[in-house]
Amino acid sequence: MELDFSSVDQNEDGLDLRYYLSLLLHWWWLIVLAAIIASGASYLISKRMTPFYQASTTVLVNAAPASKVSDYNSVMMSEQLTSTYAQMMSKDAVLNLVAKQIGLSNPPDQMKKWITVTPVRDTQLIQVVVETTDPDLSAKIANSIVEVFAAQIQDIQTQRFSQSKVALETQLSDYEKQINQMTSDIIRATTADEKDRLNEKITQYRGMYSNLLQSYEQIRLSEAQSVSTVVQVESAVANRVPVKPKVMQNTLLAAVVGILLAAGLIFVREAFDDTVKTPEDISRKFKLPVLGVIIHHPSDTDSPIAMTSPRSPVTEAYRTLRTNLGYTSVDRRLSTIMITSAEPGEGKSTITSNLGVVMAQNGKRVITLDCDLRHPCLHSYFGLSNRQGMSTLLSQNAEAITDICNPTKEKGLYIITTGPIPPNPAELMGSQKLQSILKWMKETTDVILIDTPPVLAVSDAVILAPSLDGVVLVVRPGKTRIGALKQAIEQLQLVNARILGVVLNDVVIRGKSYGYYYKNYRGYNKYQDYYSGKTSKKK
Repeated sequence: MELDFSSVDQNEDGLDLRYYLSLLLHWWWLIVLAAIIASGASYLISKRMTPFYQASTTVLVNAAPASKVSDYNSVMMSEQLTSTYAQMMSKDAVLNLVAKQIGLSNPPDQMKKWITVTPVRDTQLIQVVVETTDPDLSAKIANSIVEVFAAQIQDIQTQRFSQSKVALETQLSDYEKQINQMTSDIIRATTADEKDRLNEKITQYRGMYSNLLQSYEQIRLSEAQSVSTVVQVESAVANRVPVKPKVMQNTLLAAVVGILLAAGLIFVREAFDDTVKTPEDISRKFKLPVLGVIIHHPSDTDSPIAMTSPRSPVTEAYRTLRTNLGYTSVDRRLSTIMITSAEPGEGKSTITSNLGVVMAQNGKRVITLDCDLRHPCLHSYFGLSNRQGMSTLLSQNAEAITDICNPTKEKGLYIITTGPIPPNPAELMGSQKLQSILKWMKETTDVILIDTPPVLAVSDAVILAPSLDGVVLVVRPGKTRIGALKQAIEQLQLVNARILGVVLNDVVIRGKSYGYYYKNYRGYNKYQDYYSGKTSKKK
């Protein structure tokens, strides 16, 4: 009977967000620890860093008008001039004078690292910001830069008129001397003709002096109208609060980075984790039914928990497994069932022993065969001797089973151990002798449970599987690799073995790195309901 799991409601589209949220919630302690470590380290480093103090001042550039009427070009020229002045304020010529003025011995290249000059967009303002380890020094440098640069700009612009002014001043001085000389000559003159001649020259010189003086005033007026000036809008003051390091900001940013790094590592780890985790992994990726989920349980004894604690929830899970096995084949009796796994350490022997107990408790006559002729362990679960067993039986007649079969404390349950380890286990699993023994057992018992080595470890299970009624694969979430399980299923299918389903064993709800998945198991009763016929098939 082939089971169709289309009736099992799996909302794969809405699972991703909950999956990542569950992942983060499970690892919350690691995320918090990463945030604490990162923020603590950042705080300590920031506190040990040298503090820097900032002082700033604002400068207004009064650009000389290009014409009497302000137009768009004049505005653009003003903005360009502001940008040019901002570039000039941090040049070596200015910084050398600043260092000399306030008594600094630092070279200009080092001072440039302290200074930031930025023109304010769409204005004629320039902001000068200075950062040093001394708040008073920062304010002194900022104010000195403005003072030195303003004087320097004034000198540069007045040089255009200085030559004309000097020439006019020289001529005015010469004319003034000549006029004074002629005035003295008139006083000493003895004749009227000589006085008239001197007065006429004085009149001419005074006219020329007046014209020169008028030209001089025009040059001064032009100079005043065409020179751009730099005015300090607000002075820089010492700020005692350091601007860097920003201890709290760095601490918070480090905490955020720590959280992001921890979350990234968790997601990367999860991306590279290729183990089986949920029942959905089995049903979606391998199209196999999940027959049962056995949670992790501590045990103070080596005996099967179904025998020592028959009323425990774990034993009830084994009874559910027993019931689900019965529904995997309604029209065909399951007499011989192999229980195996893909790789070692997944708990197949534990499942075999407990399943045998609950089947016997249900009134069935059960024989459990330990066919793991390489690493036997079923005898230790029931406290039996392993001096004789399957290897002994294979060298005798089938009727000798009555001497080899060991009764247990559970009525109806019998154990056949491996006996001495033979040199050729694989050949024994494929022998006709074993088939005749199994045939004889079928006539005297209800169910035969066979524990075999892992499929991928040796070939024993693959050799024996085709002759049996069914195979149950034991998977340990968080340990069984998806690739290994896939390979084991392919090997069993290659020999036409009938895989009844999968048992999830040792499911850890808390305390493991994959524990956040197992909230999915809380709703696992939908699988149980499906097997028991309570869920109708959806079309």
